[in-house]
Amino acid sequence: MRDGTLASGLANLSDRVRVIDRDGTMLGIMIVAEAQRLASEQGGELYVLGRKAGVTVVQIVLVKKAPE
Repeated sequence: MRDGTLASGLANLSDRVRVIDRDGTMLGIMIVAEAQRLASEQGGELYVLGRKAGVTVVQIVLVKKAPE
């Protein structure tokens, strides 16, 4: 994550989240810290999609700056 904070909807690094890859592949449930590491390795960030069955669902996305 660019500014070192958690995405909105995530309380701490040990929370469990269901992770979807940039290409839409379901990666499974893991802790936020691991999901952030994967996102960083892919050059992306975590985006919270919502909650399903009591687990927060996040997707790794690329964030691009809008042209000025």
